[in-house]
Amino acid sequence: MPGTTRFRQSIAFIEEHLHEEIPLEQAAQAGFTSLMQLYRDFYTYTGHSVKEYIRKRRLSVALGMIRSSQRPLAEIAYACGYSSQQALCKYVKSATSLTPLAYQKSTACYFFPRFDSEAVRQVTVSTEILPATIHMKFYSTKHSGIEQQALESLYALLPAYQGRLFGRDGQPQGGLFCYELAVEHDPALMHSLTGSIFRELEVVPEHSFTCAKLAVRNDEAEIGLAWDYLVLKWLRSSMFEQEEEDYGEEYIRKGCEVKKLILYVPVRKRTDYDKISVSFSAGFEFLAASREGEQAEAEEEAAAAVMSYCSRYHPEVLRAASLFCVIQHGGRYTCGVRLERWQAIALARDSGLQILQAPAGRYAVLESSSYGDRGMFIALLESWIEECGWSREEALAFTTYETVAQGRPDAITMSVWMKLKDVKK
Repeated sequence: MPGTTRFRQSIAFIEEHLHEEIPLEQAAQAGFTSLMQLYRDFYTYTGHSVKEYIRKRRLSVALGMIRSSQRPLAEIAYACGYSSQQALCKYVKSATSLTPLAYQKSTACYFFPRFDSEAVRQVTVSTEILPATIHMKFYSTKHSGIEQQALESLYALLPAYQGRLFGRDGQPQGGLFCYELAVEHDPALMHSLTGSIFRELEVVPEHSFTCAKLAVRNDEAEIGLAWDYLVLKWLRSSMFEQEEEDYGEEYIRKGCEVKKLILYVPVRKRTDYDKISVSFSAGFEFLAASREGEQAEAEEEAAAAVMSYCSRYHPEVLRAASLFCVIQHGGRYTCGVRLERWQAIALARDSGLQILQAPAGRYAVLESSSYGDRGMFIALLESWIEECGWSREEALAFTTYETVAQGRPDAITMSVWMKLKDVKK
């Protein structure tokens, strides 16, 4: 039986017994695995310890019942596996800083979804000790192939080197792209590298850090998929967030041939989670364009069409712009910029653009300070709506990106919006 199938059977056992004390040995047996393997699997697949997963799922279900039902707190506590109403209140206060009654009346929402993933890779979290290293930078006029060029240049200088080897993308400088390499520190190596094609040599002392890591074979497409999984999916739903230290790769070689890579992302325990709320919106109006095709290309073309039109005919729209939207429907992608209420635009028939209306009403909104795979955020919000007893309108979900600090293009808040029916299920 595949490991992912066994793990899902353990998850199913836990979900069925959230209302009672869960013997972890039985959860492991449900998946035909050992208790130690169950511990490892939880970190690998969910990024949480098994006990923390149970604690968060139990609290999520309880808060959903507090928000959507009129059942007494004591009844909800016992139905969700808490020993008493006081115990439930303690956990609610710790997670939300609110009492259950205040949470019921607030717009803020706590939600921790059930794990349900088909495609997984072997991620581990551990403390790594990196030896003292010599860091160096390689510059090129082209980004394509820069990593391989840097490695070949290093092998030419140090053909007998057999120590550990690390790499990562560097910051462009003076119109040149950069790739950084690091080898284990040795005065003889420093002598060989000094005055070479590599620049800005620096000795970094031995240090330790906590990291999430993932091994992948040396194939460009596979490496890209592995980074996407580790950073955009696994890390996003785990109990960790990326540390300020840069991520990187370690090359596992046989001779001068790289056989596989280990991807490292320095992490720390997460201090905040994506925010979900239910709020009333007076509605939005977007000037938008649509394109079909591959996601990245279609979105880029749609956004460019809007920017080009505004630059030519309505520059005042761009000067006031702070909120942008993206909507996906099958292979069709729509990008738009919000129009302020004082901005009235009459589009020519051949403009290729449209005015989109997001009607006034009650919306479920998921807000995040980071952005990546929109599909993951949309699925998360849909799960919350279902678990809390709301019903969605048929209107498509849309995603907005809002600049929250002038002069800082990286300071962006992403929000997913889903219109709700006024009556719960």
